[in-house]
Amino acid sequence: MKKIITPLYFFAVILLIHNSPVFAQTPNDSTQIKETVLNYLEGMETNNPQRIEKAMHPDLAKRTIEKNKEGIEYPENMTAASLIAYSKGFDFTLFYKADVDPKEPLKSEIIIYEISNGIATVKAVTNKFEFVDYIHLGKLNGEWKIVNILWAMTGNTNKWMNKQ
Repeated sequence: MKKIITPLYFFAVILLIHNSPVFAQTPNDSTQIKETVLNYLEGMETNNPQRIEKAMHPDLAKRTIEKNKEGIEYPENMTAASLIAYSKGFDFTLFYKADVDPKEPLKSEIIIYEISNGIATVKAVTNKFEFVDYIHLGKLNGEWKIVNILWAMTGNTNKWMNKQ
């Protein structure tokens, strides 16, 4: 009896695997996701709109929580087009931490929380920028693109926060 059950069990497992939908990531997905996020971060650091555009889906929604003069919080929205336009001449050093040497190389920590069925959730921080990004990416036509970014300032020492 045991001789029959083992092959039947093996056959059942093969059937389950064969008949279930498979959305496996390739071994390169993690690398491609990190490259996409680096295109975004390093593109801002170097004012390179081509790198930012390469990373973004055209329907990007980038948001942060702002507070108006009355103290009411609201989501502030940015699109891919506006981010790309800003990158052509905006001084992103305004977002640097107070003690950062501008000549220091940008170092990014990219933490992939999950990759599943063609989507990914990532956290990104750098040694220079005083903000954190929570990023959603989607694999579209074989390429990872950033579709959502929710970001927040992580302190208040940078020039952007202290502008008059």
